[in-house]
Amino acid sequence: MPEDESRLFIEIRGVGPSDFPVDGDGHSSDEAVALADDIHDLVREEYGKTDVTGVVPVVNPDAHERLAEQC
Repeated sequence: MPEDESRLFIEIRGVGPSDFPVDGDGHSSDEAVALADDIHDLVREEYGKTDVTGVVPVVNPDAHERLAEQC
C-alpha cells in the first residue's frame, strides 16, 4: 500500500472474535460482515466520506490479539 493512502483502524471494545459464530468450515459468520457493512455505510452517509473503499472485520483471534497489542 502506498504511504500516502489514508487508513483508519477502529477497535470496538466489548466485542471479540468469539462473539461471532463460525460455520462448519471455521469461517466467521455473516454477522461480522454485516457489522462491517453497517460501519462502512455510516462513514459514507453520516460523514460524507464517499471515497471509503471498504471496512474489513478482523475476527481471527490471533490477528485480533496482535492488533490489540499495538493499540
